Order: sequence, then C-alpha cells, then structure tokens
Amino acid sequence: MMRMIVVGAGPIGGIIGGRLARQGNDLTLVDIDEEHVRAIRENGLKVEVPDGPFTVSVPAVLPGEIKGKFDIGFIATRCNYTRDVVGALKPYLNDNAILVSLQNGINPPILEEVVGPDHAIGVCIRMRSRKPAPGHVMTAARGRLYIGHMHGKTTPQLKTVHALLDAVIPTEIMDNIRGKLWSKLTYTCIGLFGSMADESVRNICATDVNRRLCVDFFGEIVAVGRAAGVRFEPLTEYDPENFHPSRPFEKRLAAFNEAVGKWSTVDRKGPVSQLQRGVKTEIDQVVGFVVDNGTKLGVPTPVCRAVVNLIHEIEQGKRPLQLRNYTDLAAAA
Repeated sequence: MMRMIVVGAGPIGGIIGGRLARQGNDLTLVDIDEEHVRAIRENGLKVEVPDGPFTVSVPAVLPGEIKGKFDIGFIATRCNYTRDVVGALKPYLNDNAILVSLQNGINPPILEEVVGPDHAIGVCIRMRSRKPAPGHVMTAARGRLYIGHMHGKTTPQLKTVHALLDAVIPTEIMDNIRGKLWSKLTYTCIGLFGSMADESVRNICATDVNRRLCVDFFGEIVAVGRAAGVRFEPLTEYDPENFHPSRPFEKRLAAFNEAVGKWSTVDRKGPVSQLQRGVKTEIDQVVGFVVDNGTKLGVPTPVCRAVVNLIHEIEQGKRPLQLRNYTDLAAAA
C-alpha cells in the first residue's frame, strides 16, 4: 500500500485527507497548529460534507514529527509556504514519489524542481470549505477536482492520483491544467482585490469607479496569462477571456456586472480575516506572481502592482482596512 502524507490539514487538506483516510489509505496529516493536531489525535478528524458527516481516526503530526518515507505528498498549505514545505518534505519522499498541489496559485513548477514534471500534479479545487474548530473541517459543497500535469500529458502517475481522488470526490483529468489554474488564479486575485476593506466585493464594487478599477485589474491578469501562452478555461462564475483588454471596455464591464450580480453582499471572498489577525497573505504568490510575469513579458500591470503594495502596507500595520484604500488604489494606478 502506498504511503501518503498531507501537509496542511486545514479546510482543504483536512477534507480531502479525511476522505482518503476513511477509504483505508495509509495516510498521515501534518499541520503547524498544535491544538488542531492534538484534537485530531484525541478525538479523530471530524469532517462535515454534504454526503454525510463522519469522524475518522488518522495519524496527525507536527512538522518536526514526520517519520519514514512517503510515495505521495499532497501539499495543502497556503502557497506562500510552498517552496519551504516542499524543501522540508524532500528527505521524506521515496524515489519516484509524486507531489500534488492542492493550493491557490501556480505551484506545480515548484514541485517539478524536486520530483520532475511527470511526478508533479496540479489540482484546481472548486469547493468552499472552512475549519470551524480544532479537529473539525467542513464544506457545504461536494466539490469537484480538476487534475493534470503542466505539460498536458497523461502519465501512469496522473492515473494513480486520479483513481485515488475520484474515489472520494468527482475528479477530472485535464490536458490544460495550466489554463484551469490560471483561471482560478483570476478568482483568487479578485478575492485579494476585495480584501482592502472589511466589505464584500459586491459592496466594494457598488461604485462605478471601483467597478471600472476592478475590470482593469482583471484585464491585466488575463493579459499577462495570454502573453504567457495560457489558454484560459471558463469558470462557473465567468469566462476570464471575456476580460482581455482586446475586448471593448464596455463589454468587459458588462461581463463583470453580470458576475458581480451573482455574488452575495455578505460574501467575503478574500483573506480579510488573515489581515485582521496580522497573518501574511498569499498576495506575493498570487497578484505578485502576475506582476512578476508581466514584467518579464513586457505587459504593464499598474493596478496589480498597486494592489500588492497596498496589501503589504495593511500586512505591516501601516494601513487600516477601509474603503478609502480603493480611492488610494485608483490614484496609485
């Protein structure tokens, strides 16, 4: 039996890891939250999902307690920790081990540095989840997973991971996981755009100025992706291609208005709670990733760059969460 390790036992890693453990797989959870690990050890992992809640007994350890070698490593941490996590996990991987990213952002290239392109797998996850208490994860959606290699080919390693995941959550192999991950990246970026005030994106974009600013922000992300050769995949919420700057602005604005109309006025899509707790966000690996690639490709990203700078100031305690930040964003961009 293959040995598996899930690094990051929060909402995503906990739900997927819990489902895999319930199937009888040899799996270990790793997390830095001592209270969370202790709760799992003492009471099992409580998983609430639409097809029925369950509690599963599964080994849970802190990073310094990892022992043995593993055949598959699932990375479910925030993407600002990917490189450190993969580096720390490397001594515990068997030869020909597979690494799977269950994260925001574009992480497979970092995994490829350790295990090679045929053993690095990206997963696009459409499943909103949370951790309401230590030892307890939940989601209101069954969820769906899209998996693939960045090179687009189907390998035996990809088939192995597909069989494991599809047994617990509907999973689809894609030959364009790069495009799917970039499409989800646009969604994650919008969440960060909406994290400069303790308001929903819909409320933030209630003004014409902020809507137009967000459309420009969106356009920069899609322009950089297209310049990098990305073939975007439609999302349930919208098609990122509708926001490419080559389209007339009013058509892009209409597409954005349609998407925003589906969002709740109480829905916070970004890491506002992280900023309120002084926790560093994924801004550099998400919006900053777009800025860095824009610089390399010669694509201007003034709005994205200004968002990165403003989020940095909020993280550093130099700027409060407030709607005024969007006025400053417009001026800076």
